[in-house]
Amino acid sequence: MLNWIDFISTRQWIGMIVLIGIVFRLYNLEVTGLWIDEIHSAVGASPYKTIGEVFEYCKTDQPPFFFALLHDWYKIFGYNDFGGRFFVVITGLLGIIAAYFLGKQCKNERVGLMAAFLTSINYFHIDSSRQVRFYPLVFLLSALSYLFFLKVFKDKKNRSYFFYFLSTALLLNTHYFGIVVFASQLIIFAFLIFMGKFDIRFVIKSLFVGVLVAISFVHWLPVVVSDLGISSFHAQQVSWYFPVSFYWVYFRDVITCAITGILLLRVFRNADFKANVSQDISVTVTLVGWIFFGFLIPLIYSLVRMPMLEYKYSIIVLPALFVLIAVGFDAIESRVVRLAIPPVLAICFLVNSVFFESIYFREPFERWREITKEIGRTSSSEEIVFSDYAWYLRYYFTIYSVSNQPLEQRFADFQQHLKQSKKIWVIKSLRYPDAGLTTDQQRMLEQYFTFDREVKYPDMTAKHYVRR
Repeated sequence: MLNWIDFISTRQWIGMIVLIGIVFRLYNLEVTGLWIDEIHSAVGASPYKTIGEVFEYCKTDQPPFFFALLHDWYKIFGYNDFGGRFFVVITGLLGIIAAYFLGKQCKNERVGLMAAFLTSINYFHIDSSRQVRFYPLVFLLSALSYLFFLKVFKDKKNRSYFFYFLSTALLLNTHYFGIVVFASQLIIFAFLIFMGKFDIRFVIKSLFVGVLVAISFVHWLPVVVSDLGISSFHAQQVSWYFPVSFYWVYFRDVITCAITGILLLRVFRNADFKANVSQDISVTVTLVGWIFFGFLIPLIYSLVRMPMLEYKYSIIVLPALFVLIAVGFDAIESRVVRLAIPPVLAICFLVNSVFFESIYFREPFERWREITKEIGRTSSSEEIVFSDYAWYLRYYFTIYSVSNQPLEQRFADFQQHLKQSKKIWVIKSLRYPDAGLTTDQQRMLEQYFTFDREVKYPDMTAKHYVRR
């Protein structure tokens, strides 16, 4: 039983926190269609692919664990926007529970509950949990990996070693920044061993498990080596004030940033923050090292080779940040202040997410879904659709059963299709590079077809032509 409100048990608090998380993640989940990154996930994990084809696709994206899970999920629960996003919502909810156990492991139940609450209402985590991408799963596995990293030091049980191996191996096989987490843990482990007193059997056993984790990723090393040859990446150059910009992205409003920032500063004034893991290890070292090396390693890579420090990739450090803030919260002596902070943070999230950085009522960022629906209103077996971004549009063409379309005009037998078709749509992206029809293709089109109408959106247009 906790000291907050004595008649509410820990399980009831967790239940309420998870319920809040469900509401914030599920409400208006389909307000917009999938955007381009989500379509990468949906097409890559399509239930119409074999598992071998899914693995082959992953060579162009991230390691295969998330895609394999999503592939099976689609087979069972259906291939559509809600199905894919609901799967990610579930991983986000599991992240809330993992944050509780991580905070409890680090200090006590109150820290665990506050860490879970921060996860439940966090703008960055909620927004990520409403998109068909792997980031909430990365958050979950990062939290579990460090949870069992700490438990290994505390109890040295085989069960803790096994779950550390499992969570870390799955993390490595979910996202390339799992390598950053694993490398950070090796550095922290070496530091703690050097500073503490641990018997040689513990060290050897721990290193052996670390080797097994590394072996679990060997099958993907050829892909990693190949990717090292990439000369450019979409991440932006790192600015000198990047810690501030990342912190803002996580919380997205001034009041929340101020409150959590103050709580974070309190941690380093609290000399009693020691873990009960052993006499020689401080959880502060692990949590701070988790964040420090989680940023330092990709920062060095960004400075030496090419930018790699991306907001969403940094979700690997978010569990540690929430736990540190929760520790600062736990240090507050005033019961009134402790009771006031959670509802204030929740209200700030609601106001910000509804009226300012809208999550629930935002305009579509990209209109792949809307374009497909518009075409579906006039679609027929005699109609052909051309687009440079046919690969992406096929997702909505598939789920709306429009046709086996569209075609990429660069690779299609354009002239032959002109002869066979009575109606043609030409879709052009305005947000991404799009060559569109060549001069010759446009000339041939206008020779045999008459322009009928145009559908315009901020990010793309669709022109409809009918045979003369």
